[in-house]
Amino acid sequence: MKVLIVAVLMIWIVRNADTESVFSAMRQANLPLVVLALAMQVLGAAIMAARWRLLLQVQNVSPSFGYLFTSTVSAFFFRQFLPSVVGGDAIRSVAAWRAGADPGFAALSLVADRLFGLLALLLFLIGASFFMMQIAADLPGLWGGLAAAGAIVGGGLLFLMAPGSIRLPARTPAKLDRIVRATRVFAGSHRIVPACLGLSILLQVNVVTFYWVIGHALGLEVPYAAYYVIVPIAIFVMMVPFSINAIGIREVIFIYLLGVWGVDSDLALAFAWAEFGIILCAGLLGGIVYMTHKMPARIDIERSGAETPANAT
Repeated sequence: MKVLIVAVLMIWIVRNADTESVFSAMRQANLPLVVLALAMQVLGAAIMAARWRLLLQVQNVSPSFGYLFTSTVSAFFFRQFLPSVVGGDAIRSVAAWRAGADPGFAALSLVADRLFGLLALLLFLIGASFFMMQIAADLPGLWGGLAAAGAIVGGGLLFLMAPGSIRLPARTPAKLDRIVRATRVFAGSHRIVPACLGLSILLQVNVVTFYWVIGHALGLEVPYAAYYVIVPIAIFVMMVPFSINAIGIREVIFIYLLGVWGVDSDLALAFAWAEFGIILCAGLLGGIVYMTHKMPARIDIERSGAETPANAT
């Protein structure tokens, strides 16, 4: 079904585009800025690894920064073949398990990791929308979507990080009760919240600037501040697992959002394809890193407070 969705969207996009104009715009892109955008993908992986390490340490899982960084870069390769733009988190979950995390905690660490990132994006979008009320009015459903996303992201983080236990009704099935309790591994870990949020803000500034650099390389006359509206909306849409690595969805959302700022559809399509080309290059780099860095054997860590290895490699 995902392949069918990708095919239908791409056929519709290409049939309605002047592909010669699209490829001409891409050929004329500023190459040093394109290389800079690729480097910013690597920088983003470093920031993600630092935030992920803080979350794993909650359960005394302490792999080295280098191990988590190479795992994050390797995930760039795997996301090319998996649903949405966060499909590569599957390989990161395996990496956390090999570093000593139990499977449930490995997955939850990535849920928390992504929620912090989405919270920072939401803060950017809310702030930018208030300063661009006239533009925001041209985006139907923006405020309703913000409210829904805020409730999901904020509620999810509150559930994971807030101290105290969740009280379920007395008649709750024992299995459901165990599942809920198992998801509370971060309960009371409020000390890491400022650091995680700070790293998330830094990461999302890097992400927004990454897209601005691509636009600047193509000569788009879209102000930097506008990307604080465009990028969060685009990322939220591309995270929906309707296609492989958001192919097709990426093009549609950027044609729509950049069109609000007066960018014609062919140039917006060139922007989407340039971004996808850089993502593919990052994926190639991730594949090379994955092949050249041997995954360690599974490490079993005692949870009783004993010293843990400082390096999972």
